[in-house]
Order: sequence, then structure tokens, then C-alpha cells
Amino acid sequence: MNWKNYFTIGATAALTLSLLAGCGASQSSGTQQPASESKTAGTVLLSVNPEIEVEYDNSGLVLEIEGINDDGKTIVAGFEDYKGKDCPTVVNELVKEIYESGYFIDTVDGHAKNIVLKLEEGSAYPDDDFLEEVAEGVREAVKTCGITSETMTVQEDDLDDEGRIGQDKAEEIVLSQLGLNAASFNNHKYELDDGVYEFEFSADGVEYEYEVDARTGKVLEADIDGNDDWDDRDDWDDWEEVDDQDDADDCDDADDQDDADD
Repeated sequence: MNWKNYFTIGATAALTLSLLAGCGASQSSGTQQPASESKTAGTVLLSVNPEIEVEYDNSGLVLEIEGINDDGKTIVAGFEDYKGKDCPTVVNELVKEIYESGYFIDTVDGHAKNIVLKLEEGSAYPDDDFLEEVAEGVREAVKTCGITSETMTVQEDDLDDEGRIGQDKAEEIVLSQLGLNAASFNNHKYELDDGVYEFEFSADGVEYEYEVDARTGKVLEADIDGNDDWDDRDDWDDWEEVDDQDDADDCDDADDQDDADD
């Protein structure tokens, strides 16, 4: 073999190595980052009865979902292939899963359960319309499922200093749950030691008593005035009934004594 052949073989080998190195570098730089390496930009809390937190990145793509209560954990346990999808799509699919699992069967005083979307304190907006876009995903699911639930959004401006839903927003949520536009609320300062608003209000001549969770916006208990279920909770009412009975007994005793004297 002459020197010309040696030179050709050497040049070919060098070119091959160069191409292989270039391909390796190209493949390395184009590898997609695992979802776990993306930073969490914020969290949306989805609350019906199942409570589910949805974490998303700066692009609004879902990184993780987590069931907060037992019902939420049940829904999340069978929910897959959500990572990397946009938040409105994932929330839409979650609402459908919640519906198919029967959580919308129970109503609140005859009204379909509302769906609350709460942007957790400190969460960033991927864009100005982010929360409304997520809400629209919920509304599309509601329409598909044929239910009448309203979608309520809670933004950071609606929260108090401790990240709980403020009283004004809680009142708005409870009125929406009843399908009311306005009501007269009893003036009361809520300490929220138990994290619950206990509202008493009236509308169109009807008195209402509701409990609203200050963390999730979920209506916990709702009874129209006259429902005996509330008698067990209203100590003043129980005492009034006892006093009335005592007075009646005293009157009966006095009548009996008068008859005896006669």
C-alpha cells in the first residue's frame, strides 16, 4: 500500500470521528429536561368535595398533582399522564373524573355543588389570563358533563394576610352557591380560629345559615332557617326552649296548687 492510500484512510477515519463527536454533542444539547427539574411557579387548588392541588411551571405546564383530602387522594390515585400538559387541560380532565366518580350527585340545598379554583398565596401567573383560562377549562368540563355547577375563582387579592379566603370573597361564594345576587349579612367579626366562616344572612324574607371553609372556599354546611338540625348547635335557642318549658311547668304547678286550695 502506498502513501496515498494511507493518507486517504487516515483522513476518512478523522472525518468519521469528527462526525460522531458532533452528533453526540448535538444529541446532548437537545435532550429534554425531565419535568422534575422544572421549577414550580405556583399552585392552583381545585375544590369540589375532592380537594386537589395542581402545581405548574412558568409556562403553565403541570408538574405534579396532589390530593389534599381523602376524596382528592382517591381521584389522584387513578389519574395518569398529566405531566407536561397545560393546566386548563388537566383541570378539565380532573373535573370530568370527579363527575364520573359521583361527587356531584349530592347537592347543597338543592343546588349543584360549585367548583372553586383558588390560586395559592405566592403563586405566579404564567400570563395575565392564566386563572381565567383554567376556569374556562372547568366550565367546558361542566358543560360536557351536563351539570349546573358554577365556577368560582379566588385570586391572591382575595386572600387575607394568612393566605385564607377573605370575608368578602367567602360571602360571594356562598351567595353564588344559593343562586342569590345579594343578601343582608349579620355584622360579625370572624376570628377564624377553626378556619371556618359561620354566616347568618337573609334574602327575600328567608334566613340562611352557612359555613364556608376559609382555606378551600368549600361550603361545609348550609341550612335554611327553620331546619331543626341547627337547634343542636344554637345553645341560646336550646336554653330558650328549656326556659319556656320551665315556665310552662311552673304555670301547671301553680294551677294544680290553686285547684288543691279550692
